[in-house]
Amino acid sequence: MTDTMGRMHSDAQFAGSSSVPAHVEMMRFLGIGNTPMVGCTVACAVDRAQALGK
Repeated sequence: MTDTMGRMHSDAQFAGSSSVPAHVEMMRFLGIGNTPMVGCTVACAVDRAQALGK
């Protein structure tokens, strides 16, 4: 369930953020799929960086 929610979040981010390079989004998506803790940690870090950058 958590993995699916992580994928949905990643899909939404991928579709909505043009400021982040596509390869970063793909790495995050694959990271969540393969190792949930690592992928979600990276996703949170990227989201935080985006929030600070705005």
